[in-house]
Amino acid sequence: MTVASYASGIGGMQRATADLVLGLTRAGHEVEVITARHPDGLVETTFNGACWRFLDVPTKFEHLPGQHPAWHRASYASFIRLHREQPFDVVHSESLGAMGLLQRGAHPDVVPVVVKFHGNVVSLVKAAARRARSAPDSKARIREAKLALWTIGGWLLTRGELYRVRPCEAIVPSREQVNDTIHSHLLRRAHVHVVPNGIDEKVFVPRPREELRASLGLPRGPLLVTAGRLNHDKSFATAIDAVASLPDVSLVIVGEGEERPALETRIAQLGLRDRVALLGSRKPQEVAAYLAAGDVFVFPTQRAEAAPVVLLEAMASGTPVVASAIGGITEVLGEDGRAGSLVAPGDVGALARAVAELLG
Repeated sequence: MTVASYASGIGGMQRATADLVLGLTRAGHEVEVITARHPDGLVETTFNGACWRFLDVPTKFEHLPGQHPAWHRASYASFIRLHREQPFDVVHSESLGAMGLLQRGAHPDVVPVVVKFHGNVVSLVKAAARRARSAPDSKARIREAKLALWTIGGWLLTRGELYRVRPCEAIVPSREQVNDTIHSHLLRRAHVHVVPNGIDEKVFVPRPREELRASLGLPRGPLLVTAGRLNHDKSFATAIDAVASLPDVSLVIVGEGEERPALETRIAQLGLRDRVALLGSRKPQEVAAYLAAGDVFVFPTQRAEAAPVVLLEAMASGTPVVASAIGGITEVLGEDGRAGSLVAPGDVGALARAVAELLG
């Protein structure tokens, strides 16, 4: 079987794509990956047994979460060229990376398409409304209202997601997300399949912490680790605020994103430059090392996550987890917190107390 996989963006979605590709190639399938621009300017490379083709086009609007029309055109053109050379049996769309194909009627007339969801509009709007209710001022509430409107407009109305995904097979990583995903895209329930996220257990493993910290240049005392894209709804500021109330505790944040300047300002205002470090983007092997080096992994998101891969990676690394009780996180950790500590989203005090309990 020949598979075309579409992926764009960074973080867990990207790692899930790499793992899927590796699984398919190990099973004997031929795989082509069409994805966003490579940071080093590569046009094509071989990785995990597949050919990865990088398109040097925008993948997102500046303000809307929807993908850029230039990506739709370029990815469709790349698919058509490759499909003519060797027809594909199926297309896998990581999130809505293959929307350009769906807009042009590729499914089912040209090739069947399977879409894997990492979230949905209904859950994201609910999360924005929850953040707005607890926002400290009207400015913050307006910000959340705009985000909700941009989510609806950018994801559903401008690209036709409300109806274009309906004929496809859909994969959802957690049962908690099924109903909202169906409602977001008017999906047929029979076409929706729950396939939990997985990780490479050979990469994410427990390691001797002291040796690891020394090799990474990390402090010796109590250490918190977190990772993800630095954006507003991931709420890394909550983790920074929690550290301010935990004497002698340090925090390292792995990831990059548009919220970095605001987080740097917050760190400076709280006088935490010697205890909180923003490490930027790291390769998967490096991420694995940082996860294993921490005493506690914190995930203070206020976004309705589907089933975050990074939680599985942290647990496989032998690092206890404290995470927000929101979205599919409760399914990953167990609603009773049997696999990790759950705290209310955005509650700095609750996060600090849960961390202190684990450290104690």
